Amino acid sequence: MKIEPYKNLNYYPNLPAPQKEKNRGEIPMAKTLVNLNSIPHYYPINFLGIQNSSKLRALFTYGLPCIYSGTIMIDPKVLNRWMKNNLFLKPSSDVIKAIEPYEKSLKPMEEKIYTIIKERSQIHPDWTIKQIMEELKPVYCRRLRKKQAPIFHELSEIFQQLPEQYNNKFKILMENTEKKLNERPVIIPFSSYEFKYKLEKIGQDYLNSPNIKEKKTMRKLLKESKKFANTTSASTLDRQKEVLQFLKLILRKSVLKHDTRLNELLETAQSRLNKDEIVVSFSRKNFIYDLLKIIEDIPDKNIQEKVLQTAEKLPTSKDSTSAYFMKLLSEPPGKIGHRLIWPSLASVEHLLPRSCGGADIMANFAGACTIENSDRKSLPFIKQLKRKPLTPMYCQQYVDRLIELYKQGVFYRIGLSPRYIRDFKNTIYELSQHKINLDISKM
Repeated sequence: MKIEPYKNLNYYPNLPAPQKEKNRGEIPMAKTLVNLNSIPHYYPINFLGIQNSSKLRALFTYGLPCIYSGTIMIDPKVLNRWMKNNLFLKPSSDVIKAIEPYEKSLKPMEEKIYTIIKERSQIHPDWTIKQIMEELKPVYCRRLRKKQAPIFHELSEIFQQLPEQYNNKFKILMENTEKKLNERPVIIPFSSYEFKYKLEKIGQDYLNSPNIKEKKTMRKLLKESKKFANTTSASTLDRQKEVLQFLKLILRKSVLKHDTRLNELLETAQSRLNKDEIVVSFSRKNFIYDLLKIIEDIPDKNIQEKVLQTAEKLPTSKDSTSAYFMKLLSEPPGKIGHRLIWPSLASVEHLLPRSCGGADIMANFAGACTIENSDRKSLPFIKQLKRKPLTPMYCQQYVDRLIELYKQGVFYRIGLSPRYIRDFKNTIYELSQHKINLDISKM
């Protein structure tokens, strides 16, 4: 399938203009242009995979479109700079001013939340985004409860028809759920699985950090957490408390000692191990997990399926603005801003996934939004096309932008061979089983 060039890609945030090179005069333009057909498909790479991708990462500054969504991606260096300067702890007017040039890059759900904050910021410019969301919390809380209520009622009707042993367990679950929804203290047993999952989620931010000390600390915490027994009982409780105390010691003596999320996670774990009452936000994922534990030994698989299907109708942060709003509000202020921007960040996508033998070479690299990259996982490219049928058009946009940057002298400035453009075209052609034949005639 021949894809026509996309002619309406006008939005490039933070696009630097061509500059002069030291002692070289003007950046060569026409003289640097070459006929890609004269270049062999394979060209040697003399450096490691992470260094290879650095050439592509250098292009992120110039506003590349995602090959799966067409969204103009945000350079990760922009978010890193904001986080370093504590932007999201500053007045909302400063936050809005910083994000405005990138508004069109925000994903639909994040754009909705950003718009809500932006409109309210006009009334309270000196408030932080966290303060603005706290003020709006009752509104979105009511909206979410209105959607959740009929589903909880439907589940109650199902359990009333089950033997008493299951119905009683469900009543206890709903009593605790009611407390969580109304932010009242509740006793929750400690779960090593849940603890490790949350620690790994926090760890993702630091394991990708350029700060060596932060990485080292995070690895220590993750390694020590593996010593938690899978179940909490009289025989494992003391050992779990010892592991937790050592985790707190590691954190206290590290560069991450002021991290709010890590401190809250460890303090909550301490309270749960001590069986103290604590205030915990309602979590759809945890609710379904607890529900599955109740019904796991019900002989009738149809009843199990009915319960699960009903519970899965509860609003998620992916399809409900209210659910996403409340989920964000449970985060520290800096993390709220990070979550709004993260899905739109530019990332290096392996066209043929590494898990499938994909090499760390430029010919196998492309730019994709972090959320698209994450959602694809290791799915074969041909199957990804079925999930994202507009990928051919967006790949053409990507190629058109690469050619524009090449003609502007950007490739020359960052030391990237224009052969990357033709190699990308050929890789897409092969992985799409010859269904996508990108047009690079503008070269």
